[in-house]
Amino acid sequence: MILSALALTFALQACAATDCAAPWPAPMRQAEGATLSSSYQPDARIELPETAVYAGGRRWALYDVVDAEMHLFVEADADRIVDRLYWIQFEAYLPTRPEASYDFHLSDLETRALGEAEFFVRPRFGEGASDAPEPGSDNAMMRAVLAEAGYTLPAETINATMKHLLDPETAREELMIIYIEDLEPTGSTMAEIIETRLEGPLWAGLSQGVLDRAQDRIAVRSTE
Repeated sequence: MILSALALTFALQACAATDCAAPWPAPMRQAEGATLSSSYQPDARIELPETAVYAGGRRWALYDVVDAEMHLFVEADADRIVDRLYWIQFEAYLPTRPEASYDFHLSDLETRALGEAEFFVRPRFGEGASDAPEPGSDNAMMRAVLAEAGYTLPAETINATMKHLLDPETAREELMIIYIEDLEPTGSTMAEIIETRLEGPLWAGLSQGVLDRAQDRIAVRSTE
C-alpha cells in the first residue's frame, strides 16, 4: 500500500519515539526494459538506450527530510564495471519540513531539454569505486544498490547532473537525473582536470561532451 506523505511523516515520528525501524513503501515507478514509467510527479516515461539494463531501485527517507525514490540503469563491461550509469531520482520534501525548498541558484545554470522536459544541468567530474561516500547520503544508497546488483563503478568518472522542478512556484519536488560515465575513454584524468582548475579547453570540451551525450541518450516524455 502506498502511504501519503503525511502518513509517512506520522510513521517516522512514531518510530522516532519508540526507536523502531520506520516503515516505508515500495517504489511507485516501474521499469520495463530501458524505460521507467511514472504515473505520479510527474506523469511521464523516461526513455534510455536499449543497451541500458535495470539495476534496481529504492525508496527511503533521505536524511529523514525527503521522500526519495531512486532507480538505476547501467551499461557495463563483461566484468560488470560500469561504463555508463543512469541515476534517476524523484524527491519531495516531507510535510515535517514545510519551510524547505530546492533553492540552489538554479537560474545560474545552463538549461537543456531532455525530450519534452527542461532541466537545469551541471557537468562535474566525480569520484569512483575507491571513494567513500557520506554515510546516509543518496550517493551511499546508489553504491549499495549497484553492489547488490553486482556492479562496480570505474576508478574515475564524469557526470551530468540534471534537475527538473515539478512546480517552480513551491520548488518542493524535483526529478533529478545524473548521467555518469567512465572518465578513462576520454583520455583524461581527474588529476589533469584539477590541474587546469576547470579553465581552458580541456574541461570545456569534457563538460560539453558529457552534457551532449546525456541529452542524446535520455528522453522524458509526458504520458498525460
